Amino acid sequence: MKKLLHLFAILFHIALFAAGSLFVLYSRFQPISYAPASFAESSAILDNPFRGFFHMGGFLLSEEDPETMSARCRQLINADNRQLMMVQINLKNYADSNLSQNALQQLDLILSQIHASRKQVILRFLYDWDGKALETEPTSLSQIVTHMDQVADIVNTYADCVFILQSTFTGNNGEMTQTRFGSHEHNRFLMTHLSEVIDPSVFLAVRTPSHLRGVTQSKTPITSHTAFNGSLASRLGLYNDGMLGSVYDLGTYDDTSFAASTAPEEKGTREEEIAFQDSLCQYVPNGGEVVIDNPYNDFDNSIKDLKRMHVSYLNRDHQIEVLEKWEASVYTGKDCFGGMNGLDYIEAHLGYRYVITNSDLTFDPFKSDKAVLTFAIQNNGFAPSYRKFDAAVTLRNTDTDVRITIPVEMDVRTLKADSSAVFTYLLDIRALQEGKYEIFFGLTDPYTGRAVLFANDTAEENGMTPLGTLHILPTSQGAAWETFIKSLPTLFFD
Repeated sequence: MKKLLHLFAILFHIALFAAGSLFVLYSRFQPISYAPASFAESSAILDNPFRGFFHMGGFLLSEEDPETMSARCRQLINADNRQLMMVQINLKNYADSNLSQNALQQLDLILSQIHASRKQVILRFLYDWDGKALETEPTSLSQIVTHMDQVADIVNTYADCVFILQSTFTGNNGEMTQTRFGSHEHNRFLMTHLSEVIDPSVFLAVRTPSHLRGVTQSKTPITSHTAFNGSLASRLGLYNDGMLGSVYDLGTYDDTSFAASTAPEEKGTREEEIAFQDSLCQYVPNGGEVVIDNPYNDFDNSIKDLKRMHVSYLNRDHQIEVLEKWEASVYTGKDCFGGMNGLDYIEAHLGYRYVITNSDLTFDPFKSDKAVLTFAIQNNGFAPSYRKFDAAVTLRNTDTDVRITIPVEMDVRTLKADSSAVFTYLLDIRALQEGKYEIFFGLTDPYTGRAVLFANDTAEENGMTPLGTLHILPTSQGAAWETFIKSLPTLFFD
């Protein structure tokens, strides 16, 4: 009898322990279900910041009334609904003197108007619009440096709207050619000084890869390890105003290889230089204008090179014959763009173009309070984004329409052109009430305050793109208990 009582006591304690364990486990159990959204790309042309076609305006600083200059700038801004614009500031009236307070006030009003409109500007200071830089630019290098110092304070005041500052202020049309200050030593000195006085968030640019290598004194493009660190090399991009104009892009490339040369500023062949840009411009912007109707800017040839050069921005007004040729062409691919005219296809792919391609959510209630939400973003654009955006996950309760927006630490600048990446976010399931939630992902540009639009055909007008639907089930349901019991073998034996 004593043995039976002892055995009963042992069994009772085992049963009590098992019941307690089951109670503890069940108290942590939280049944959920997750259904991914559909992920198909649309052919929409997305109005996103810091990319696309631009129109150009020019301003000659002078002693005229600054308000007159301000009115002209407002007219330029209102004439086009594109976010990106280019402004050239001609300083030739002050080639032999410092900029006057009146001229500086004009510059301030121009940039303040652009900043207030939340447009983004590609900025170029120059002394020539007529191919006569030798006649109109300063005769003294120190005068150019003084002008750089004078405009820097104003540019820095509005730095968040200045995407790129092009050129060393020199050459015909500010293209660093036909100038008395065109040596690689001059370019290196001027660009180094410009990088020291201009806010490090502003990208700088030179006319050719040869100019760039002459400034950086390196034949090796920057890498992910040196990108976005504020150094001159990490800020220095390209502007090609002879893009696709010939086999040499009108002097941008050469007919001899630079492979055997020890001089970093040596020009290379077209293939070498495009390969150089393919690596470099994953981290710094590239753009310009297409010129001279020729086979190199036939539509099919154009998209191959624009993609490898990672072009983010192009002049919408130049050269019209090439743009019309693109518009008359048809994209014949088998994707969602099939049948689109070539001009629209290129506009849709300038810069970055994000598409969410899949998502998943896993939750182990016995090991964590948080579910693992993963989703993949594909960049189908010609180039990355070079500006950092704010990221957030939003949950919308389908019963109450209450929305919870949670900031996410993410740097989409690392998402290269023609590549994808998987991002992970830990979602606190136990902080949510029972019910059904639609989960969205979105990016916002901190300067404009505008949503960065995704190319998914399910993306909403506010920029939110569906990832999937999460259903948090009540633990009191019989089905929940049944699911719990079925999960026990996995819990104990996995």
